[in-house]
Amino acid sequence: MLHQRTRPLTTVQKILPLCIAALATPAAQAGGIMLWQIGTPTLGTASAGWAAMPEDAATAFTNPAGTVWRDKTEVRAAAQLLYGDIEFTDDGLSNVPGNDGGNPVGWFPGAGGFAAGKITDDIGWGIAMAGNFGLGLDYHDDWQGRRFVQNVDLIGMSLIPSLSWQVNDCLSLGVGLNAMAAYFSFQSAPRAGLIDEDAYLRFKDLEAGYGGNLGIIYRPVPSTTFGITYTSKVELEFTDLLKLRNFGPLLEPAAERLNGQRTQIEINVPATVTASLQQALTDSTTLYINLAWQDWSDYAGVTLALENPAQTSIKVDRGYQDTGAFAVGIRHEFSQGMLGGWYLSTGVALESGMTNESDLTADTVTNKSWTLGLGAGTELCPGLTMDVGYNYGSLGDIGIDQQGRPPFSPRLEGTYEDSVLHFLGGSVQFEF
Repeated sequence: MLHQRTRPLTTVQKILPLCIAALATPAAQAGGIMLWQIGTPTLGTASAGWAAMPEDAATAFTNPAGTVWRDKTEVRAAAQLLYGDIEFTDDGLSNVPGNDGGNPVGWFPGAGGFAAGKITDDIGWGIAMAGNFGLGLDYHDDWQGRRFVQNVDLIGMSLIPSLSWQVNDCLSLGVGLNAMAAYFSFQSAPRAGLIDEDAYLRFKDLEAGYGGNLGIIYRPVPSTTFGITYTSKVELEFTDLLKLRNFGPLLEPAAERLNGQRTQIEINVPATVTASLQQALTDSTTLYINLAWQDWSDYAGVTLALENPAQTSIKVDRGYQDTGAFAVGIRHEFSQGMLGGWYLSTGVALESGMTNESDLTADTVTNKSWTLGLGAGTELCPGLTMDVGYNYGSLGDIGIDQQGRPPFSPRLEGTYEDSVLHFLGGSVQFEF
């Protein structure tokens, strides 16, 4: 009789950690979950020229080698609003009753600050504070996918001090420290054992991680600028006392053992490489090009450890793949007419997806994408410039067929139809 009682408890203790393993990788974004949009002039070119704009103080974030290419100290303040329209439609095979979850993204604000200048003729400095990693999803609590996720946030904010060295008139090198503060929060409603009701699972933590940024700027002639930047991965270790309740008679004994257990989740912010070109076509027209790679395959392995006497540890591999991106943009400055003193810019970007439809989960809604950028800017007065930009990012239709493990085997099957992200931002730059 004792053996019969112990056996189901052992099975239950295997089920709960697998349920908890859903605490992995949250966000909604094109390609991966790293944004190109930070409210700076690259909004107008759809990120084209990202690593090859040393005349912009935001180079302290995008390429530390650019901070030495200036005669004065420059400071740029940026802000933007994101609106995500990503809504689930059930295709008829989901087996958990509930609603469609509403729009889990909605409005999301962002801001950044950037400064760059010179210490000597050959040594530059920079400092940047901005966030371009992660996002969040907040579904209705009683939606059809609540067994997998109700709300989830993974938001990173980076502080990047940097130094650059002017090797000669054509070449500069830069290095920066990426000190990232990251917030991770996850909540879901697993099934309460044999009772077809909702249990409660909650995890959240604020942690810091560190990485490095390297950059090169090469300008063989005044009209041509090449830029290459590398950002290393940042390892984040989130730790919290796991919160579980309302798991019903079957699962309650195991839930009580795990409730309040110190739980650790490891997530890697992926390494990236970006190569950019800024090419003056005429005195008033400039072409920008980007090629980029992001190491999302390293992000695929998420380790969860429960520090209980059994030392339960789970490795979650979601099968993510590296992404590539291409962007091309153009900027034209007007010297006369009603637009005299203004520039207008536009650009288009394409980015591959980090996941296949078979691997997509409701806490990480992402897809291949294309983005259109529009921008404008002007000098308000000597030493003060202003720009605004807009991005339209289309993720298209994103199919999902996520299935949970036995014995309850929840299923979410349907489509996030016509998924779109809108970015509206602007910045001002001061010279001293």
